[in-house]
Amino acid sequence: MKTVHVIQHTHWDREWYFTENESKTLLYYFMQDLLCRLEQDPGLGPFVLDGQTVVLEDDVQVAPEHRERLQTLIRQGRILIGPWYTQTDFLVVGAESITRNLLLGKADCEAWGGYMPVGYVPDSFGQSAQLPLFLREFGIGCAVIWRGWCEHDVPASEFTWCAQNGSRVTTAVLPWGYGCAKGLPGEATQAAQRLPEILDKQARFSLTDHLLLPNGNDQSPFEYAVPAMLDTLNLRQQAYRFKRSSFTAFFSALQATGCALPVWRGELLSAKYMRVHRGIYSTRMDIKQRNARLEQFVSQTLEPLLAMNARLGLPYPQPVLEQIWRGAMKSQAHDSIGGCNADRVNSMVNARLCDGLESARQLYELNMAMLAAGITLNGEGKKIIVFNPLPHERDAHVRLTLYTPEQDFCIVDQAGAPCRWQLLHEAPQDMSLIVQELSNSTTATWYRKCDILLEVKALPPCGYQTLMLQEGRAAGFDTTPAAVEGLENRWLRLVVEHGQLTLEDKRSGQRYPGVLRLVDGGDAGDNYNYSPPPEDWKISSDGCLTGLHGVRGPLNDTLTLTWRIPAPLDAAAREARQCNAALEVTLVLSLPHDRPWLDVEIEVNNTLRDHRLQVEIPVGVSQAVHFADQPFGLIERENQPAALQRWQAENWAEAPASLWPMQSLVMLHNGTRGVCVVTEGLREYEIPAQQPQTLAITLFRSVGWLGKPDLLWRPGRASGMALPTPDSQLPGLYRAHFAVLPMAQGQDAAFWRAVEQWRTPAAGYLESGWSRFRTNPHGLHFPARYSLLSWDCALHFSTLKKAQHSNALLLRGWNPGLTPLHCGQPVAEGTCRRVTLAETPSAVTDDVVTAGTPVSWLID
Repeated sequence: MKTVHVIQHTHWDREWYFTENESKTLLYYFMQDLLCRLEQDPGLGPFVLDGQTVVLEDDVQVAPEHRERLQTLIRQGRILIGPWYTQTDFLVVGAESITRNLLLGKADCEAWGGYMPVGYVPDSFGQSAQLPLFLREFGIGCAVIWRGWCEHDVPASEFTWCAQNGSRVTTAVLPWGYGCAKGLPGEATQAAQRLPEILDKQARFSLTDHLLLPNGNDQSPFEYAVPAMLDTLNLRQQAYRFKRSSFTAFFSALQATGCALPVWRGELLSAKYMRVHRGIYSTRMDIKQRNARLEQFVSQTLEPLLAMNARLGLPYPQPVLEQIWRGAMKSQAHDSIGGCNADRVNSMVNARLCDGLESARQLYELNMAMLAAGITLNGEGKKIIVFNPLPHERDAHVRLTLYTPEQDFCIVDQAGAPCRWQLLHEAPQDMSLIVQELSNSTTATWYRKCDILLEVKALPPCGYQTLMLQEGRAAGFDTTPAAVEGLENRWLRLVVEHGQLTLEDKRSGQRYPGVLRLVDGGDAGDNYNYSPPPEDWKISSDGCLTGLHGVRGPLNDTLTLTWRIPAPLDAAAREARQCNAALEVTLVLSLPHDRPWLDVEIEVNNTLRDHRLQVEIPVGVSQAVHFADQPFGLIERENQPAALQRWQAENWAEAPASLWPMQSLVMLHNGTRGVCVVTEGLREYEIPAQQPQTLAITLFRSVGWLGKPDLLWRPGRASGMALPTPDSQLPGLYRAHFAVLPMAQGQDAAFWRAVEQWRTPAAGYLESGWSRFRTNPHGLHFPARYSLLSWDCALHFSTLKKAQHSNALLLRGWNPGLTPLHCGQPVAEGTCRRVTLAETPSAVTDDVVTAGTPVSWLID
């Protein structure tokens, strides 16, 4: 006899083809019904509330009278909650966001009085190889997943899943989804006719006689009649024993069998039985970029600044930060951040991220102003504060915007020595639009708005340095630009030959011709999936260069290139091979004099529809595998997935295309030759089937439907809903930013340090004396130069913040590569203790950090 663990649940999408306003309205009635049913019949339950506490938050917002009733049922274990705050994506959302999701979800569960210790991930579009790491760091030993698994990865639906560093969780798959037993009849005879087929499928890959049977679906009401119906079936037949159960009870029963489980290491992106929607990595790339900008700014600039200021005596605004994170996480749910939503929903997703950035930037401005107010300088001039969040000393180039009425200005350090800077852009500025005090003036006050790049030497670790802006004084060095036709420093050389770019690595002599070639192809897909047209017609930037302007500056050499690329306006024009429109593209390439990377900024005026724009970097390396970053780690992937040879014969739900997610970087290399591309918010790359030695970075794709049926790479029904989504065509100006790093010696220490320097810039602030908002004087005094702590090791910096439940500081880094690294102990005032991502004491004391492992320190 097989034991069937019936899991009653709902899967609650806050937004999708409907808005969160609509789902909250439904939630009121759903919760009212659930509470009443459970209260009226003590035999009902447990009920799984989708593993995300945001559902509770939403409910008490619209129905505060539910709070006490919910809390009672949660404490009784009849409503199971957590461990997540929202059902996040794991492939395009950052590691700190995933960590904070569990951290806030756990805090919510503690406040409500209940906690489901299972990593329940019912609908994420594929599974990160690092999910076991996150769960284990929070003391969770079991996971339940759906999408991404098939028997070619691991032959059973129960297995041991290992993260990059060896962290393990016992995992169960819902092979046919969380809705496989939805809408069961309440009458036993009818149910007996339907259940055998469902249970046969559930048992197909199971190793034991314990089966999971999820009873629920998207926004579905509680099927309260099912338990009594199953009790009746238990009396009528002997093949199955139906049990009102929970995931925890299922895993206990699985363990009690003593069955040896197969082991799986790696991600799960197979689409044999269920779609993983590989196109979401580049859908609504504007949303992906804004989310990445918010994640990075808050965790790696704002929180470290606030932590430092707190040690100097200023308040730490934890509730405001938590509000920013919660808003971001609502936009990081699997549908939301995927962009596979109605246009109205995508506008709300975007708006929440904009709200978070506005709040974060205001916190930054106010805290920099308060910091500057406490610093007294001996010299004359306006204070410039340059903040280094990294826990080691560094030289840096800092972007800064100045407003000045003078033609000349000088920036000096505390010794009075001039600092070099480079003017990036200048425009006239009406100051009444900037300064509130001037807004009522009858005459305009015009200043120069100068965007500059400022060179700062020996920035203290996790600290700041104060400089002075002296207006009306000569810069103190030659600022005259010189014309150039190419770019060169001691590491790299870039030349333009016949309209094409060739990058040379002077360290190795390796040349990379045809680098940064733009390729535009058709996209017959939808918001879920890229799909090529049956006969694509690709257009490239070859022969389309219309302008080139090169400048040698004090800090960078810069080439500005413009293209006008004739192209089809839409899918019909592409099919007819008609170029009736054009892509206007500006490429700004900057080569720092003192760094081994090429910085790339692209601006595209997108007037086309139904297309995908990629930038190609031919690497010229014959390798079977490449590497990309994943949350707190690095993953090795096939250049050409083996599953491409069988997906059609096996009728997969979706093609296993060589389209891959990344956190920020991808690299293809051998020991002496290779290229790494590090991006700011771009989340998708491809190894084209006909160009296995080329990295193709997706800049964006333009589609006009939420779901479409019968795609070339996704046959069958439409995913989601067949709704028009014209905003997903991304009309208008689009910008992208990334760096190209040739790899002369593979993944050596110098390479990884350069990656961290580019990904985590220093931040600047000018105390102009003008501000939209003011605070009363705090009366504190701060030094002109300060370092909070140092941790000079090869780990990459992740964050520095106040601990969740105390006034201690939390410092985190991680091993980004493939080899073990020594981490040492931070040098700081106070006691340093190793903790987990959950900020609980860690049993790990080893100084050697394995690949793909985060290290967190609590500093009291």
